[in-house]
Amino acid sequence: MPDFSRRQFLKFGAAFSTVLLAPNGCQSLLERIAPPASEPALIPPPQTPTPLPPMVAPAPAPTSAPSPLGSSAPPQPAETRAIKPRPSAPPGGSKLGLHSVFGPRQNLDVFLARCAQAGTPLALLKCVDDFEPAFKAKALSDKTLTVGRVNAVGLNNREFVDMQAWEPPEFAPPAGVSYADAAEAAEQYYTLVKPIWELNPVIDVWEAFNEFSWHWGWQADFYLRLMDLAEADGYRVGLWSCSAGNPPEEFYPDIARTCARAKAHGGHILCLHEYSFDGLLKNAPRSMVLRYRRLYRALQAAEAVIPLVISEAGENGGGGFTGVETFLDDFAWYDAQMSRDDYVIGCAMWTLGDWNGADFQAALPALADYITGRSLPPRVFLPLARSADEQP
Repeated sequence: MPDFSRRQFLKFGAAFSTVLLAPNGCQSLLERIAPPASEPALIPPPQTPTPLPPMVAPAPAPTSAPSPLGSSAPPQPAETRAIKPRPSAPPGGSKLGLHSVFGPRQNLDVFLARCAQAGTPLALLKCVDDFEPAFKAKALSDKTLTVGRVNAVGLNNREFVDMQAWEPPEFAPPAGVSYADAAEAAEQYYTLVKPIWELNPVIDVWEAFNEFSWHWGWQADFYLRLMDLAEADGYRVGLWSCSAGNPPEEFYPDIARTCARAKAHGGHILCLHEYSFDGLLKNAPRSMVLRYRRLYRALQAAEAVIPLVISEAGENGGGGFTGVETFLDDFAWYDAQMSRDDYVIGCAMWTLGDWNGADFQAALPALADYITGRSLPPRVFLPLARSADEQP
């Protein structure tokens, strides 16, 4: 299978997602989701695990009776084996959240229910094009912050506008639209996405561009106008969403002037992406992971600090799944780091759904244990007792 960039993948699904998100398609989606009151509980409340017995020193291995030939079988060594304990969420609660695209997400309903029923609802849920998970999360708890983004909007049955990056008019505006400056681009952008936003009221914050890490001054002007338009209708905007390793420091003033406007009113937030391009988050250079702290020192100096969402965070550049235990341990490290920064709402772990083998649905049960505080202590296996007749 050829390699695709994230943007190529999302563009590939744009036609399908846009048809789904057209007014009739969205209404069909809403009708498929039963109101919360009519749904039975997804699972019974979690049971308190049975305490393990206290650890005791293993008894000596039994020996066989003396042999008629005057010899006895050698004593057997004790057989012990321990499992490394899983990490626990920070004392203030976990800031780990989910990123979701089209594709399989087995056990998501049970995961969301377990977290909500334990009084530790999911901190953050980010959806791209398919907003059904947000409806389910909000039905269980209104404390989960939901973030949404639209990849493409259909102009007609055959033409679609890529909503992920609108460049200045002298470069390459998307096909099907025309604008003279950033403010006019924001007006046309908002006209196209507003019908979809209206059909998905469960989304708290709407992102616009996706990993568009260029034309920083032009983007700042775009977001300043978009905030005015969205705020007038009661919507909140997730600003920037630039790719890992961005923004460059020389463009911090452009980020700061949008954040200063967001801080003044409207409840808008800043969105950034952080990835380890090769390996785990904990092993990535600080120019890629936890880079947000460098930017926030500049925002603090500019008196422009607003809430932050890491709307994508992933290992290995977002490709592949590292396995349940490795994945959980790595994101527990990242969770502990985020817990030190009160301006961070949470991160959306990349990803549930189809994208280059990155679907981490197998980790959802372990993540539920972690978020709800039900991680178990290490298990110790005592020696296997053998009768005299079983001795070799």
